[in-house]
Amino acid sequence: MSNLFTNFLGGNNWVRFLFSVIILVITPNFEYICQQRNYFYTNKKYGSEALFNPISLLLNGAYDVTQLQSVTNNIHDPEFSKKAKVVFRNLSHPIESIRNYGTEKFLKGEFLPLSWEKGNMQWIPNYQNHLIGGGMLYTAMKEWYREHNFPEPWIWSAATLMTQHLLNEIYESGAHEGWSVDEVSDIYIFDLGGIILFSFDSVNEFFSETLNYSDWSLQATVTAPHGRVHAGQYFSLKWKLPFSEDYSLFYRYGMGGVAGLSKAINEEDNLSVGIGFRTKHLIDVGPYRQRTIETGWQVGFFYDRNNSLMTSVIFSGIKEYFCTIDVYPGILMIGDFSPGLWTVIGRNGNTMIGLSTRYVLSIGYEFGAN
Repeated sequence: MSNLFTNFLGGNNWVRFLFSVIILVITPNFEYICQQRNYFYTNKKYGSEALFNPISLLLNGAYDVTQLQSVTNNIHDPEFSKKAKVVFRNLSHPIESIRNYGTEKFLKGEFLPLSWEKGNMQWIPNYQNHLIGGGMLYTAMKEWYREHNFPEPWIWSAATLMTQHLLNEIYESGAHEGWSVDEVSDIYIFDLGGIILFSFDSVNEFFSETLNYSDWSLQATVTAPHGRVHAGQYFSLKWKLPFSEDYSLFYRYGMGGVAGLSKAINEEDNLSVGIGFRTKHLIDVGPYRQRTIETGWQVGFFYDRNNSLMTSVIFSGIKEYFCTIDVYPGILMIGDFSPGLWTVIGRNGNTMIGLSTRYVLSIGYEFGAN
């Protein structure tokens, strides 16, 4: 793996040039940014923010794709090395990957929001998850490192985010796949673009204050006895309706999405409800990892405090995820100790449960596993 990474950076002058340009663009903002207030991570001891740290970010981001039926969610993937070679090969030859895929198709389906053809609408998750979601997580992770007194927190954050992105691409890849532009557009355009975009104060202010944009990821857990990973990266936003003091438009997305309304209970607490779809699995519709999705319905109920998710109940038409319940730290109290709890109940006879704390890695157990 180390040789692959060395070849990836060391053998491509244009890649080194690209990274140099990015550093030159965003470096002038770092000294200023390091002095500003926090936007997305404020060291809350409750809710989803209480569980936000580099380990949970890596697990939720890297294993997010394993929520799909067609992708193994075992912590040990025997084909990891083969998948990594595929990803790094495509990243090492981005121009050749794009030419094989088709430059016009790449621009319309991956880069610009111009295509609505089945299997050629990858620009939707590219903008939602990678550019905006990844950019926000860059700022939040930088704020986490700064709160914990790490030197040069932007470097630690960028390294953490790019590691997570690379792992996600590897788990999403196939061990014997050919050329693909998926990781090329994700890593080089949208993941790096998100870091640049959210290096500016005005962007962070808009998403944190106007849209109440937040990380509502799952309580990342490795479950016994089969070593399966329960993880997923989710984002939420609440845009206050101009004609109401209490109601906001609500959208929560990740592996699917739900949209609806949010109502303010008081100055801190909000109740939200949304209905939408959940992604079931990816379907190949062409070469070069050209895919579309098969979905099922889902409806969710959410309670948050200051944009930190406290509890959620989600029902879906996906048999493995018929009912998912998350209770984050801050609801259940045992003296000064407040754990988080979660359960996933499937219509296939499987049930998973887990316990999380803000101090150690979450633990879980799976019943009725196939």
